[in-house]
Amino acid sequence: MKYFLFPSLLMIAALLVACGAGHPRLTSIAVSPSSATASSSPQGQVGFTATGTFTDHSSRELHVTDGLTWKSSNTVVATIDDTGEATCVSPGPVTITATAPADLQITVSNGVQNTSPKVSGNGMLNCT
Repeated sequence: MKYFLFPSLLMIAALLVACGAGHPRLTSIAVSPSSATASSSPQGQVGFTATGTFTDHSSRELHVTDGLTWKSSNTVVATIDDTGEATCVSPGPVTITATAPADLQITVSNGVQNTSPKVSGNGMLNCT
């Protein structure tokens, strides 16, 4: 019996490691700058960054390789690309949202879809 128990324990440990057990999880995202203004004529640009804070109280900048996505609340006013570069297209205010999965250990590049809960943070952009 003891010979069957050890391989079973190894398999359970491997599954827990593969699922990201023991790794810090993302708890919040701060978007910087929190508020910015840019011209819409000519089209002004603002670079946004997303800093994630984790369950172990560490923090670091997040990127597309972490599963980070950017979104503008109104693409008629401003667009934003994958790197966080927002471009004002017409006058008005927009909310810029950065979103990433809570468990960053499941990466986008390994072909497995990350189904962990999403964490978001917002910044404001006023296009004049």
